[in-house]
Amino acid sequence: MGDRSQPVSTESLSPALLGRLPSEVRKPAYDRAALKPGIAHIGVGAFHRCHQAEYTDDLLAKDFGRWGLVGINIRPPLLADTLGRQDGLYTRLIRQDDEVEARVIGSIVRVVDSQDNAAPALDVLASPEIEMVTMTVTEKGYCHIPSSGALDLDHPDVAHDLANPETPRSVPGILAQALELRMATHGRPVTLLSCDNIPTNGTILGNVVRAFAERRGGKLADWIEANVAFPSAMVDRIAPATTAADIGTVEQRYG
Repeated sequence: MGDRSQPVSTESLSPALLGRLPSEVRKPAYDRAALKPGIAHIGVGAFHRCHQAEYTDDLLAKDFGRWGLVGINIRPPLLADTLGRQDGLYTRLIRQDDEVEARVIGSIVRVVDSQDNAAPALDVLASPEIEMVTMTVTEKGYCHIPSSGALDLDHPDVAHDLANPETPRSVPGILAQALELRMATHGRPVTLLSCDNIPTNGTILGNVVRAFAERRGGKLADWIEANVAFPSAMVDRIAPATTAADIGTVEQRYG
């Protein structure tokens, strides 16, 4: 696929632009307007956008139902504004030598930024519409002791969250508070699915969330035992971060 020899005018990716993209750019093969939130994902990084969101895009084209993705961004850079301007759309590139394959992914319906304030994340995670929460937050994000898989009670964010459960900073603290809200408001069950490259990641996630719940007291620990699943699903893949050269390639080839 050769580069265009002349510069092209550019505009932000949007639903209105999809029909004007070159035919070689693969586009969502389903009605995005019919999507409703069903899955929340914590950690909307390059891996998620190049793998999980694309896999969900494939499923939606096969009548997967309403399950659009809501992304929760808890680390820089800010993504809600960028993807918000594009209605959640973005372009996934696969490069090999001079060949470039471009695909517009449409499975993300919304992104919230929660770096400095857990409230946007909690609103999403506690919603009765959300039936699965997936996450790619790196090994450090679980605030666990690697040798045992137990919650690291000496971690500063863990200490903060146990003292201030309604304003959590850590992933386990955010999840525990979200489950508390779910229990109190509607009680719907949920699956928490770690996709980080950690052996028995579901067991570790369950350990740290249950430990939070037990230390908070009340009925939360029992409710989690009856209503929350922690399957293991380790993924050993990486995706390079987007570079200025990648953006230039898209603009030059596709407008």
